Amino acid sequence: MLTRLRNRLGAALLERRAREPYVRSTPDGPLLLLPGVLDPVATRVGAWLAAAAAAEARPGERWLDMGCGSGVVALALAGRGVRVTAADVDPRCVRTTRANAALRELPVEVVESDLFAAAPGPWDGVVYNVPFWPGEPRGTFGLAFYAGDDLRAVRRYVEEGPRHARRVLVALSEAGPRHAEVRELLGPHRCLKRERVGSEWLGLYELEAHP
Repeated sequence: MLTRLRNRLGAALLERRAREPYVRSTPDGPLLLLPGVLDPVATRVGAWLAAAAAAEARPGERWLDMGCGSGVVALALAGRGVRVTAADVDPRCVRTTRANAALRELPVEVVESDLFAAAPGPWDGVVYNVPFWPGEPRGTFGLAFYAGDDLRAVRRYVEEGPRHARRVLVALSEAGPRHAEVRELLGPHRCLKRERVGSEWLGLYELEAHP
């Protein structure tokens, strides 16, 4: 109950701040946040995933940053010499990632896409900080947090990902009320990294490749 209350209070604070554009300082350079785009430093998950994903990719590989948000993961991959495309269904995130790639002078292709519809690949790898809260999207950050009543966002990614990428990675927070069910939906997988960040545990998992 306390964790849920903290999450709700945190989301309310993020929504208030997201009404106006602002620039966040990061170790890799400035990060622009346009209205309605989730701050990856404030939530900690995005910044953590950027470092974790960059450690998995190799220079010259083709990777897809799914649900790119501010573009923090795509920027980290591009900075490592990865040929990266960033995709998001939310046009606000598409605009923000394009702006940040230009700001950092990094070669990132950015597309508006519902999962792999406009970014079919094939990819050497895809990484997604998948929405994991049960419920229909609502509020400013609904698409980033809510996976649907039946967790369909998770189900779709697990089903479609291996068709398009050699490696399929997913980031999950253990703060979700149905975390165990979400992990089960991943099917056979291995844990690449698990770490406590602030008050929550975060994990990066790789799905088992289809034969």
